Amino acid sequence: MQSGDNTKKWKLLEPIEIGPMLIKNRIVMSPMATNLPASDGSVTDRMIDYYSERARGGVGLVIVEDTYMDEKASKQAREHQLGVYSDHLIPKLKKLREAIKSNGARAILQISHAGRQTSCALIGRQPVAPSGVQYQGEMPRELKLSEIEEIQYGFAEAARRIKQSGFDGVEVHGGHGYLISQFVSSYTNKRNDSYGGSIENKALFALEIVQKIRKKVGEQFVVGYRMNGADYLPGGVSPDEVVRLSEMLAAAGVDYIHVTAGMQESLQYTIQPMYFERGCLVHLAELVKKSVNIPVITAGSHNVVTAERSLRDGKADLVAFGRALLADPGLPSKLLAGKLWDIRPCIRGNESCISNISTGHPIRCEVNPGVGREAEFKVVASNVKKNVLVIGGGIAGMEAARVSALRGHRVTLVEKTDQLGGHLIEGSRPKFKDTSQLLEWSVSQTQYNSITIQLHTEATPELIREFKPEVLVVAVGSEFQLPKGVPGTDRSSVLTPDHVLLGKEGVGEKAVVVGGGLVGCETGLSIAEELGRKVTIVEMLDEILSTVEKISKTVLEERLTKAGVKIHLRLRMIEITDNAVICVDSKAQKRQIEADTVVLSVGMQARTEIVETFKTLAPEVYIVGDCANPRNIYNAFHDVWQALLLV
Repeated sequence: MQSGDNTKKWKLLEPIEIGPMLIKNRIVMSPMATNLPASDGSVTDRMIDYYSERARGGVGLVIVEDTYMDEKASKQAREHQLGVYSDHLIPKLKKLREAIKSNGARAILQISHAGRQTSCALIGRQPVAPSGVQYQGEMPRELKLSEIEEIQYGFAEAARRIKQSGFDGVEVHGGHGYLISQFVSSYTNKRNDSYGGSIENKALFALEIVQKIRKKVGEQFVVGYRMNGADYLPGGVSPDEVVRLSEMLAAAGVDYIHVTAGMQESLQYTIQPMYFERGCLVHLAELVKKSVNIPVITAGSHNVVTAERSLRDGKADLVAFGRALLADPGLPSKLLAGKLWDIRPCIRGNESCISNISTGHPIRCEVNPGVGREAEFKVVASNVKKNVLVIGGGIAGMEAARVSALRGHRVTLVEKTDQLGGHLIEGSRPKFKDTSQLLEWSVSQTQYNSITIQLHTEATPELIREFKPEVLVVAVGSEFQLPKGVPGTDRSSVLTPDHVLLGKEGVGEKAVVVGGGLVGCETGLSIAEELGRKVTIVEMLDEILSTVEKISKTVLEERLTKAGVKIHLRLRMIEITDNAVICVDSKAQKRQIEADTVVLSVGMQARTEIVETFKTLAPEVYIVGDCANPRNIYNAFHDVWQALLLV
């Protein structure tokens, strides 16, 4: 659909009833861990700001992140998880609920029990589970029947606190390999009593929780259930079991079913990186929807196009947006206004959203630096309007121009080539990536925000002095570096990734990529998958993708293997000949790898010489992006915001 289409055509924007609750549209904020709660599990001001921003952006329903329900063993393996284990937490939960609902959204809070997916170091005791199935080196203790009943009542008490806090409902987390999911899946449930064996027995734990919650909260309070449509593990839930579980949940009185997938051992199906198709779990929601007559929510890396299609095709009733609402909290409002071009896309790099959570840091976003610090880190109009000159039209330069224009400054962007985008141009060429959406968004922002663009214009000290900027932003980027002291790097068969990805040079039948970082591996995969060449990657370190977020790394490694790409580790290149790359291994033994084409991906080099000539040419000078230090998209955006929010 185009931005000019009548908004009434969007099924996403139609209201829907879930049990006793009317929701203004079918856009759901998915429950996502944030590490924003206090260490005791209580709500913080940063949490309130974070959820307020998403509610204000027009989402119909906010499902607040998974919350641990007792002080024994329910907490996940992270310190800053939201809690609902005690009545003393209710006053701050009320503030959170009020912040969400006062901004126009309905509010549901999710409760969970980690089961085996936690650690003794965090909870101070041995984790519990339906059966003793090891997790990350720890063996959980099998739950006794009396403990099962105690946990079920704990869920009901947690739901009572949620209702008392004024939320519209509760979502029981029965997916992602947490305790309830562990009971349902034969991968983790090896019991031979009434809670093991058949799907009816394995589902009993979940069904009894739902029944106890319903008895505690009554009929006029929404009770939802999040379930796995697949575990993507041997012995995981089967399609027949998914159907039967859905039917039993509906009969037990849940008001909706929220379909997801994956466990910690298959986390790439829970939090899909950019190498997965968008909307990749819709078929699982469809399986459930065919089985029940209650609303079904689909998840799985949706954008508005895949979300709308899933509704129109009758595969779901609502769509959960997670990281997409980190990237742009205003997505629903922009859709309502017909401004699709203005929706900032999530590129699913998992940098700082997922990587921060796994390392205990507060949630952030690659393309939206305001995430997790909404109150103090936002773009507001400047009291003084200035002439701003931005040198360089890469991702950092375009963001600098956008932020400066939104602050009310008069902005000119100078780019020496014939197009905007910098290294994001070649970085968006592989068909298995969707960063082209970010490139399109950034370019469109320069067009819609009254920014003067001068292409084919190389910045010189003379040009800058003539312009007389009050603020000069230098974003001249970086260039691919060549290894020093290696004979043969000047051969015509030796290329850099940009030449390969942009199709400027042909690639022979046997290609060797030197450098196993993200750029090298993506280039190698593109050559193998899209050109059908035989590819070998040579890396000096003990592993490829050593600095890449682990979910993205897992999937990219799987795709490289599937594409037949050979990986050689602990090899250092010492020479390039007519038809080979000569390396030495850790024992100083020479290795020769046949190559018709050699692609050098050994790092980027900042254009520091250019930067030095500009540093004194304006009252205020800011160096951002790769020319400050070659890094990634996250740093490009954050450099800009750190520098320009107070200009």
